[in-house]
Amino acid sequence: MRVLVLALCAAAAHDALAFTPAMSLTPSRVGSPGISRGSPLNAPGVARKQPFLLPARAESLLPQKAAAADIEQNSNLAPWRQNLDLKGWADEVRAIEKKYRDNQSEEDVKHMKKMLSWSYILYAIGLATAPFAILPWNPISAICISTAICVRWTMIGHHVSHGGYSAQVGIDNRFHRSKFGRGPVRRFIDWCDWMQPEAWDVEHNYMHHYELGEKSDPDLLERNAHNVRIQKIPLPFRYAQMLSLMVMWKWFYYSPNTLKEMYDRQQKLAEKKGKTVVQPFQLPVAPGGFDPATKACTVKYVIGEMFKLNFLPARVLFTSLAPYFTAHFVLTPLVFYVLFGQVAAVTALVNLFAAEILTNIHSFIVVVPNHAGEDVYRFETPVKVKSDEFYLRAVIGSANFRTGGNVNDFMHGWLNYQIEHHMFPDMSMLSYQRMAPEIKATCEKYGVPYIQENVFTRLHKTLEIGVGTKSMKVWERGD
Repeated sequence: MRVLVLALCAAAAHDALAFTPAMSLTPSRVGSPGISRGSPLNAPGVARKQPFLLPARAESLLPQKAAAADIEQNSNLAPWRQNLDLKGWADEVRAIEKKYRDNQSEEDVKHMKKMLSWSYILYAIGLATAPFAILPWNPISAICISTAICVRWTMIGHHVSHGGYSAQVGIDNRFHRSKFGRGPVRRFIDWCDWMQPEAWDVEHNYMHHYELGEKSDPDLLERNAHNVRIQKIPLPFRYAQMLSLMVMWKWFYYSPNTLKEMYDRQQKLAEKKGKTVVQPFQLPVAPGGFDPATKACTVKYVIGEMFKLNFLPARVLFTSLAPYFTAHFVLTPLVFYVLFGQVAAVTALVNLFAAEILTNIHSFIVVVPNHAGEDVYRFETPVKVKSDEFYLRAVIGSANFRTGGNVNDFMHGWLNYQIEHHMFPDMSMLSYQRMAPEIKATCEKYGVPYIQENVFTRLHKTLEIGVGTKSMKVWERGD
């Protein structure tokens, strides 16, 4: 299995670097005061400067002079935008948020712990069956371990790190966002995965959520896959690159790129104080007109720097990869070796590698299609957080999968409520499950597009974006 992973890594290495550009701002933008932009919510936006890495972004106002031009532009907008009562819609969704936020309680925490216990049970079954295999690997063991790893990240680590339970548990509790996964011990217990929690907090909780679908969004697929989209090679080979990335994307891309974003943030904050921080990951500007975003830091970049005798990126990346690698591929097989001998240890190791491939595929399927497809919007301009347009972008820049029922939602990693999660990131999984029908009904009432389809339908539409046969809608273009 290890050979298979390395072979797929080599096959995709040429183009995988282009998949995940990350934000890189010039020093002149750091800490600059926000400047209002004239952008009515139903018309194309106009760019404006903003503070770096602050959840509160500059106010969006409508100058009087723009009104006449906006009326002329209105006829060129998509039909659903032309007469949208944005304020009325936003007032209703805020009322839904308040209703469920006020009702969050110990029941939400118990529900989260119940889902966590399900993952423990799956993991235990996977480990108990790991030393046994009739085939070269044991599907039961690999699938159970894979699913447990996936949902502990997408459900528990994800929602806890957003603060979905902080108000209920208190600041000293393990499940408070300031405690979960922080430090070497808690990292090993709470967040045993390829990504460093502090790096994930910058890349995902700040940049992806507050810059959704913008050029600076690290997860914007149409930009990340630019090099694949424009390749003059047969279409099946472009699909092969996307599929090969699926089996290794967490360690190949997510871990190094989240570290890059963390150091980028530290660098900007240090500059504001007149200090310097070394950025180990220096990447060029991303192609395709997405500047100032830069290419992602992937394992390919780190290996390339080692050939240049620059070992700093490798040392930094090692600190992120080591806990998970040690736990899963060293300590666990070692326990089986001590208890049951060499054959059991080797069999368990094969199943762990199989589980690693499956958990990468599973997580890719439930994560990446959330914000990609020809029916999903991307944005050329920033927006003020918690403004009416911010909530609108959360809806039209996201897609839900089939929802309802703990088993269904568990298997989707609770990412099937992506619309509600991007509107209100710091709420519980149970709140999303309960509020989703009301949010959907409100969107239908006002004519706001609310995308909800089978996850494999969304995966197909995502791959179409990745290989360049389709493109996303652009808000400022009037789509």
